[in-house]
Amino acid sequence: MPDTLPHQLARQHSVPLPSLWVHRTPRSTFYARLDADSPTDYSHRETLIETLRRGLRSALSGAADGQGAGWFHVLAVLVRTDFRARYRGQALGIVWSVLYPLVMMSIMSFIFTHVFQSTDRNFPIFLLIGLICWQWITNSTTAATSVIVSHADIIKRTIFPRHLLPMAIVFSYGINFCIEAMTLLLFIPIFPHAFTLSPALLLVPVFLFVLALLLTGIALITSGLNVIYRDVAYLVNTGLLILYWLTPVLYNDDRIPYPYRLVIQANPFSGLIVALRRAIMEGHVPSHLGWAGILLPTLVIFVVGWLVFRSYERMVLDYV
Repeated sequence: MPDTLPHQLARQHSVPLPSLWVHRTPRSTFYARLDADSPTDYSHRETLIETLRRGLRSALSGAADGQGAGWFHVLAVLVRTDFRARYRGQALGIVWSVLYPLVMMSIMSFIFTHVFQSTDRNFPIFLLIGLICWQWITNSTTAATSVIVSHADIIKRTIFPRHLLPMAIVFSYGINFCIEAMTLLLFIPIFPHAFTLSPALLLVPVFLFVLALLLTGIALITSGLNVIYRDVAYLVNTGLLILYWLTPVLYNDDRIPYPYRLVIQANPFSGLIVALRRAIMEGHVPSHLGWAGILLPTLVIFVVGWLVFRSYERMVLDYV
């Protein structure tokens, strides 16, 4: 069989060519041998294992075709850029993010302890944990919804995985969460009985990771749909307002009677905030049913978010 033109050029320039050519489409990947008489005889769809392997290789060391940096590096750059741009030109900077939950905690604690005569001495810590978590939820969801539209110039001029944009928003506000959570350490001498030193504290990073995964799934859904339907942003703001009162941020879910408690427990944020509070304040670990109520909705929302974003990702350039 005579040499094909690609192999002749490879010998002429001393550049080795791969044995397969690769053709990627939005839904699948096809391969065929370069020296085949009929390439279609050798082409095949990319298997799930090959997709995962290529995605991991791309995340760690760059794209599979050797172009661009790895996903982790791009994600780190986007997170750092968004975090720095948020406080650019401000005198106090990150202090504003810390002041908001502290001011809200002070106002709500005064109302509930002096006006409504609450007997819970540890209510300020109870409230602060809920406010810090909710601020991460609402800020990341609101910002991620419009991130594709607001970064239209970057999307049109740069080739990179577009799903990293909403992920970067979630992790960027996650940095804010970690900084705000440090304020809890300041209240240990003031409310020593509000904290329990126990092995349950080791689960706090697990709860935060699950919360980040849940927020990522929601961000993928809202950011993908907002490209086509611009009124999604208004629906998100309205939905967050409703979820605020359906999430035990200001109150304890144990005081809610049935069947209303079932509505609150159906909220995936409720289980995470309650589990986080009990691990920090009481040293309790969720039961098997509690873990199921936390992990199953998170995984379902993340998978649905990934599928929705991939479905609408192909239409991004036509609408932004």
